[in-house]
Amino acid sequence: MPSPLNRGADNPRQCSAGSKAEVLANVFAYLNKSMAGEIHPESKQQRMERQADSLADSQLWHDNYRASFLPAFQIVGPHLPHKYTDDRSRVRFGRFGHRTSD
Repeated sequence: MPSPLNRGADNPRQCSAGSKAEVLANVFAYLNKSMAGEIHPESKQQRMERQADSLADSQLWHDNYRASFLPAFQIVGPHLPHKYTDDRSRVRFGRFGHRTSD
């Protein structure tokens, strides 16, 4: 059965913050339509497709949100070369991640 509210009442993040009278008007309008036979019940396949689409949209939004932080800073255009570091002063890591300074 589809939601009686027109903004996805099954997902609290998509609900509008309407007034009590507005919510009751939507519920009564839905009940009148369902009693008149204008609204057909949602099949299991349609419900599963709707939920899969909602999940895919949510995952895409979350992936885009996470990707917006990386890279934090990226150099564009010409930049100075790295300063030369003597090979003797470089930090080297040996077995098991231990630091070796030869």
